Amino acid sequence: MKNDRKNIILQSLAELLEERNLSKITTALLAKKSGITEAALYRHFPSKRSIYAELFKFCDDSIFLKCGEIKNSKVTTKDKIKNIFLFFILFVEKNKGFARLLSREALSSDEQNVADEVNQFFDRLELTLKNILSKDSDILVTQPGITAQLIITVLEGNINRFIRSKFKVSPSSYIENIWELLSINLFKD
Repeated sequence: MKNDRKNIILQSLAELLEERNLSKITTALLAKKSGITEAALYRHFPSKRSIYAELFKFCDDSIFLKCGEIKNSKVTTKDKIKNIFLFFILFVEKNKGFARLLSREALSSDEQNVADEVNQFFDRLELTLKNILSKDSDILVTQPGITAQLIITVLEGNINRFIRSKFKVSPSSYIENIWELLSINLFKD
């Protein structure tokens, strides 16, 4: 039962991040959305910061689990990078609350530790891409590190554009075109 309540709280926070003006997601509002009291909220999480941290951990785990599967798949390096790129965009599109976490928009100074974890997340994702690209670097126009950095920059830019559109302009509606343009400039063939 305890884990069910925790999951309800986390799901409620993700939903609030999708629908609310972010300046005021209070624990009272989160408790109300979760259908519990504030006191019950604090029985499951010691602080608001810990709720954000756990929600981000779920996001992080989900993305890196899929990246690991793609990295170990039997497709070309170029297809591995494309699959991670497309997966990431579709994940963010389907999980708008995570988009706000990954952009750091949802985080106040009270959640600085979560913002630091987001920064580390993007560093790890970039390193994952770089490692995949390093195994087949002769297909690249430039160095694997620069290529990975550019891909991460494009991903972060797409998250921000999606949020700026108030989730009205779906990244998947133009992401194949963006990938094609990136691909032409990143890969030799």
